[in-house]
Amino acid sequence: MEHIDFFSFKNVPPALKETWLNSIARVVDSGRFIGGPIVEEFENSWAQYLSVNHAIGVNNGFDAIKVALHVLGIGPGDFVAVPAHTFIATWLAVESVGATPIGIDCTESGLIDLNELEMSGVEFSAVIPVHMHGQMVNMPRLMQWAKNKGAVVVEDCAQAHGAEYEGKKAGTWGDIGAFSFYPTKNLGAFGDAGAIVTDNTELALKLRSYINYGSSQGDKYTYNMRGINSRLDPIQAAVLLVNLQSLDEWNLARIRIAERYKKGLNRTTIKIFPFEKNSVYHHFIIFSANRDAVIKELMGRGISTEVHYPRSASENFHKLNTSSNALTYKCAESLARQTLSLPISPWISEKEIDYIIQSLIDIEDLVTREV
Repeated sequence: MEHIDFFSFKNVPPALKETWLNSIARVVDSGRFIGGPIVEEFENSWAQYLSVNHAIGVNNGFDAIKVALHVLGIGPGDFVAVPAHTFIATWLAVESVGATPIGIDCTESGLIDLNELEMSGVEFSAVIPVHMHGQMVNMPRLMQWAKNKGAVVVEDCAQAHGAEYEGKKAGTWGDIGAFSFYPTKNLGAFGDAGAIVTDNTELALKLRSYINYGSSQGDKYTYNMRGINSRLDPIQAAVLLVNLQSLDEWNLARIRIAERYKKGLNRTTIKIFPFEKNSVYHHFIIFSANRDAVIKELMGRGISTEVHYPRSASENFHKLNTSSNALTYKCAESLARQTLSLPISPWISEKEIDYIIQSLIDIEDLVTREV
């Protein structure tokens, strides 16, 4: 069996590669390399897909969260609830606007623990629910809590493009939805890219101004505020336009792959991550207390894996901020010690999945061994 990467574009259909090149050629032929109609076309298409009024392209997912918090007025003196189990970018974005991130532990499925959030005595100005591993937080419950507390909601949707909760897509519940289009995401670009979405027209105008140096619409030399430069470029927009057409199909492929993994591994004692029913499987995860040995053994069989994440975001953040005290987050730290992500992408073959399953069956004792 040829080496199986954790995520690879090597099996992308030739027709898709050709479509990518043709879409990029549109940008070259247009001569518009900042902004322009292709960016607007993607923004409109993404807004339409999500059934929101406004989508604004930005440079990356970190900027999407940072810009959202800034425009919502979150800054020094504000406390923002963030999951302990997430990528550190969520925490750093809060810090970047001068606010203080306060960690909330996660449930067994890796999502922010709403029980702990609701019982917290902290006066939160904002909360960032992160839709982890392709799953969605219980947004009706979270939105009711936020309404009662007067807190704004910024959804971090970097791992849940196209996921739905009660028929409503990730990013469309809160005040603002923030997306990353990093290449390996369910909807990815050819580099860093992101977007912010909202139904609020006033917020949308502020967002557009802020990401373009604070300039006025239609007059780049008149400024409404001190802004930054965080714009989605047309080449990334062109690729995203192509990939958006296949997003639902690719999510279904991920679901089928996940079901194949589950069916194969249900014959074993290997513990599978308890995914929520609404998952679009950005990751497929198993547990192993003997994880390092399992990673080494699978690599020896030509199978690459990843760990999401080897340390909780809280631990990583507080190591960078030695003046702050790291708290204990039992569930997030347990996931950090034991979880292992298996290869998954829309283009991985059934033969490769079956090989991975058989390899895990072969080393079942190693996977399940306590250390």
